[in-house]
Amino acid sequence: MMRLIWPRRRAVQVLVLASIILFPFIARYSHYLWARQETKLLERWGNSPAGLLLRGTDALMRVGLPMEESGVVGRRPRKALLVRADHFVGSLPWSARLFGLSLTDLLASAESAFATRSLVSVLAAGAIIPLLATLLLGRVYCGWICPIGLLMPLIRRLRSALAFLELPVHDVRFWKGNKYALLGAAALIGLIGGLPILHYIYPPAILSREAHSFATILFDRAESGLFGFPWGFFSGGMIFLAVVALVEVAVAPGFWCATLCPGGALYSALSRWRLLRVKRTKSACIDCVLCDKACPMQLQPMTDKTGGECDSCGVCVDVCPTKALAFKFSRTDAALMALLCLGLAAPARAHHIIGLPHYAYDESFPQAPVLRLREKLGPYEVILTGYPGNPKPGEKSELHVYVNDPATNTPYEQQVLLEAYRMKPFGFQEKIADAREGLVEMGLHKFHVVYPTVANYEVVLVLPELDGSSTLRFPLVVGEPGSPWRDVALFGGGFLALLVVVRAVKIKRARAALKEKAA
Repeated sequence: MMRLIWPRRRAVQVLVLASIILFPFIARYSHYLWARQETKLLERWGNSPAGLLLRGTDALMRVGLPMEESGVVGRRPRKALLVRADHFVGSLPWSARLFGLSLTDLLASAESAFATRSLVSVLAAGAIIPLLATLLLGRVYCGWICPIGLLMPLIRRLRSALAFLELPVHDVRFWKGNKYALLGAAALIGLIGGLPILHYIYPPAILSREAHSFATILFDRAESGLFGFPWGFFSGGMIFLAVVALVEVAVAPGFWCATLCPGGALYSALSRWRLLRVKRTKSACIDCVLCDKACPMQLQPMTDKTGGECDSCGVCVDVCPTKALAFKFSRTDAALMALLCLGLAAPARAHHIIGLPHYAYDESFPQAPVLRLREKLGPYEVILTGYPGNPKPGEKSELHVYVNDPATNTPYEQQVLLEAYRMKPFGFQEKIADAREGLVEMGLHKFHVVYPTVANYEVVLVLPELDGSSTLRFPLVVGEPGSPWRDVALFGGGFLALLVVVRAVKIKRARAALKEKAA
């Protein structure tokens, strides 16, 4: 009897989702190891959420390692742990280094190449294995790696809950070419304006950013003695995913992956030349249409109409009662596959994209945490470093700005201007620091800013001598300002839920009354 494919696929998806959550904690844990602070923090934080997560990460990283170093029994094996932590850097599936192999989502490489009009070796090296896997196995990234392939089917189970609450559910079908149109429009925007936009709406990128943001804020707050849940890590990306989930549940199940995902468009285009395909044995097919109904990509495997849209999920193979469908290579494909596999023999190494956390220690650790933000402006890479990383109201905060051209390794020689604003509700701003020049020391621009109150702030850097767009905006948080929208959302959501329940009860009572009357 053939083994089902879906349990193995779900196992891979669960591992990827677990890595998205775990890698940011490993990154922070390795920082504490370098600073020799892990033992002290474990004792100080106790059973707080930050303490439990740090303790859990430590226990997981020590699996299989003896509690011994330099001949001292009971001492945490710091060197071995640092080596092990270096195997899990970045964030799968967007961009990471896993056991020495650099893996970068092809959409990340393509978007960067369009926006900068070049393809740096770092991205090219990270894209080698995903590209070969796509040419070999097809859109396997979507069917086996992308976490949305696991989360959305779970979320769509809420359709039965909506039906129970007497809320209408629909099954709208959209044109599959929408995702290609979106990918093409974003490519034009990147080429013409140098503006990458897809990572703002691409679920793997959003989940990777949110996981790093959660770990960063959680541990930053713990170091300041704050141990509550870090609600501030939620961003517009999470709101976007919530909207996608709502549409999937109530309007168009499966619409995102099949008809709108820009990453799916790229992988589908490349998958047209894949070697592994679902092939049908016509003599065994009984035309039951079960495979067509089960296909999450809305394809027709019963009549061999799959093409590059197939994500190799194997659902059609599992549901086929006569086993007429199977994944197969031709002999020519098998020979070509062997040649391609030779390219995988040598590990591809590159720096991951998201691996540098916003939090870091400088050269003289252990010390107070610093905030480090990195952005790209024209040919220059701009790094903003704040001391301390969690500034307090009324205290002088120091900001260091590095502007360097990585291609030539030359600094930006002109003056950099800095402004600071306090963010208010409904998009209003209050300037707290006028544009001014900083103290320049060997390419390092130093500024001092005093944040008057607990609030959300924005630091604006201006490079006046740079052609084209010359402004960068960096968000900063002082204290825990919270968000007025959270209370509004909680109240509004609770009130809306109450109305839905009351409406459902009325409909069910009216239906029961009609049945009694008819009887």
